[in-house]
Amino acid sequence: MEIQTTQTQTDLIKIAQELLYATKVKKAYDEHLHILKNTSLADLNAALDTPEKQLSFWINIYNAFIQIEFAKTPNHKPKDFFTRQCIPIAQTIISFDFIEHGILRRSKFKYSLGYFNKLFPGKMEKMLRVKKVDYRIHFALNCGAKSCPPIAFYSPDNIYEQLDLATASYLENESIYHPENNSVEIAKLMFWFKGDFGGKTGVLRMLRKYNIIPKEASPKIIYRTYDWTLVLDNFS
Repeated sequence: MEIQTTQTQTDLIKIAQELLYATKVKKAYDEHLHILKNTSLADLNAALDTPEKQLSFWINIYNAFIQIEFAKTPNHKPKDFFTRQCIPIAQTIISFDFIEHGILRRSKFKYSLGYFNKLFPGKMEKMLRVKKVDYRIHFALNCGAKSCPPIAFYSPDNIYEQLDLATASYLENESIYHPENNSVEIAKLMFWFKGDFGGKTGVLRMLRKYNIIPKEASPKIIYRTYDWTLVLDNFS
């Protein structure tokens, strides 16, 4: 992938994709970081003028910087890894939590299981956040753990199809249905963000939609232990 020198609204979408690709193939990405860091907040907001662009841009940025930041400390995860400001974008520095809970989850309080919003989100967060939470982001964001979804390259042109594929694949790989005792084992992340999925009813609806359980089934939900073992370069 070759970066263009003229910065336009569409360039920022492409730059996010190229940055993620560079982390995969171990190529230099200093120029990409420079453009992301120095673009104005107004230009970034203008570039992300559709839900499709918002989703693809921020998922790619999140996944790219996970690779970049973990590569700096390959033997451990700092306690403040997700909360510290380490991502230079739009002439400021933001955190992984800012992207995930502020922008993509529309100012959700991190520890509320998806049921409560932040009381006082900042100006930048309110400007950039999505209008509606798409629960499928949880099957696209890779935080570097073994139980995380694999990394894909998301594009505004087919973001919803890609998120559907990511969701179907993750649920198939991480879920086990036991018809003999009417139970289903699912990933722990569906507990942490239960409200995003619409509660227990929403989780079961999703499992039926993606053919994890039969259409008429209403099994007991068992949340599987999350494996936090660090696994980088988990590209699909």
